[in-house]
Amino acid sequence: MSHELPIPETPRPALTHAVSDEHVLWTVTMLAFVLDVLTTLYGLGRGLAELNPVVLALMPALGPVGALISLKLVVLAVAVVAWHVLPSRYRGAIPIGVAVPWGVAGLMNTQLILVTVFG
Repeated sequence: MSHELPIPETPRPALTHAVSDEHVLWTVTMLAFVLDVLTTLYGLGRGLAELNPVVLALMPALGPVGALISLKLVVLAVAVVAWHVLPSRYRGAIPIGVAVPWGVAGLMNTQLILVTVFG
């Protein structure tokens, strides 16, 4: 028996585990993908404008859905190749680097839609 208090786990091991869990990171990336695509399509349907010049250039040929999905699939393909090429200790940066801008775009779309709908 000991009179010492247990040392609480520091956030670092928990963070390291979360960042190294590839399934979670790729799941978050795919959720950001869906959020961005759905909010963009909903916003376009409500009369809002697409600001991404690449998507705008692809829209006449592929339509909004095709342009969005095509561009995002190219980004995902590059991300997966980079993930396989990089040493394992750096791989977590790939899905994070894809998920953050997509997530931010989806949240900005959501905010714009809410402002447009509810004033």
